[in-house]
Amino acid sequence: MQMVHSKYGLVRTCYMEDDASTWRLSEMANGMERSRILSIAAEVRQMISEGHKVAPFTVGDFSPTHFDVPELLLEKITESLNAKETNYPPAAGMPELRQSLANWMEKRYGVKVGPSGIVVGSGARPVLYASFRLFMDPGDGLAHGVPAWNNHYYVHINGAKDIILPGTRESRFLPTAECVQSRIDEIRVLILNSPLNPTGTCFSAEELSSICDVILAENKRRQEIGRKPVILVYDQVYSTMTAKGIEHVHPVKLRPEMFDYTVTLDAISKSITGTGLRLGWMALPPDLAPPVVALIGHMGAWPAKPIQSAAAKLYADIDYLEEYFESLDEKIQDRMNVLLERLSAMRISGHPIDFVEPEGGIYLSVKFDLFEKCKLTTNEEIRSWLLEKAGIAVVPFQAFGLNEESGWFRISIGSVSVADVVDAMDRLENALNL
Repeated sequence: MQMVHSKYGLVRTCYMEDDASTWRLSEMANGMERSRILSIAAEVRQMISEGHKVAPFTVGDFSPTHFDVPELLLEKITESLNAKETNYPPAAGMPELRQSLANWMEKRYGVKVGPSGIVVGSGARPVLYASFRLFMDPGDGLAHGVPAWNNHYYVHINGAKDIILPGTRESRFLPTAECVQSRIDEIRVLILNSPLNPTGTCFSAEELSSICDVILAENKRRQEIGRKPVILVYDQVYSTMTAKGIEHVHPVKLRPEMFDYTVTLDAISKSITGTGLRLGWMALPPDLAPPVVALIGHMGAWPAKPIQSAAAKLYADIDYLEEYFESLDEKIQDRMNVLLERLSAMRISGHPIDFVEPEGGIYLSVKFDLFEKCKLTTNEEIRSWLLEKAGIAVVPFQAFGLNEESGWFRISIGSVSVADVVDAMDRLENALNL
């Protein structure tokens, strides 16, 4: 591995085995990094295949053994296949799907973009990438919280200026309006995620309203001087998963003036646990949709027609979906309750553990402060200790851009049963007591 200077900054040539390879590839490709999360997950899968007892609290995936997609979706996919719907769908998405999603978003979130403001992609990632390409030129500022999922990779891919908005334990690791204000003049695109991956925390109405007010004031100033506005990309793929007493809030509902400056991202990957079915969408002002449709078309990044056809029928049945969401929230809460009860008991007994109360999604932020107790010096050493001594696989916050050796990790409950969580906590407690 070597370090090279480029317009993308100081980058690592991670995949390059020799100078000849480096010479043939672009600067962007030479600096491309693999996902740290997926690398850890591969290690865990290998250990499990070798017979080791490991709780895979790693990737944000859902095991079909523990979390079923809605039966109605499977039925409609089968019907579509039997009807031989195997040709290309429209680049923007099937009209009936765009209509169903527009109706559902208006009813659930109070966001009215209409079907012409919905663009469908093969999962959330293509529309996320498209949202950056839609607004940013190389060198423009991409602002994102830390810790957060994959934003630092997208900064590199887009040749953007990296604007880090650090969260803290006190802010529940969410970026604050004050932090946004301090960098607002540099920002072209601000991406926010709620519920947040990796922390499982959500913006309150007050917190999100304050950030919107900062954006609106800046955009008023920029309009007066003829400068392009700040755009908010709002990633809400976990929005249907909130803990009891927590309300998911949307910027446009809080501040209707944000409509012209907001792009919303969503997907079936999390909300109906269909991670491998690859259907996501972007909701944005309809007049901004045509270039997104063109880009999705050029990439060929549309979901298969049977998935689209089935999802159109599923999202048209809002009552059915709400029942499914309630059932899914109960399954998530069952696992979180075990984690919270056991980790709280360990903390009370004197073990160096802390956590942030979960508010949404499938994640829990946990601090394993084992530096002094186990004579460890880095998060990676703590991760290895937890894996080897307790059979617990977690992801350090470094994978989400927070580089400090802080002892903070993400736990994901998407691929474990309640019994798996109980067993994992037993092993952890035993290891800590030794």
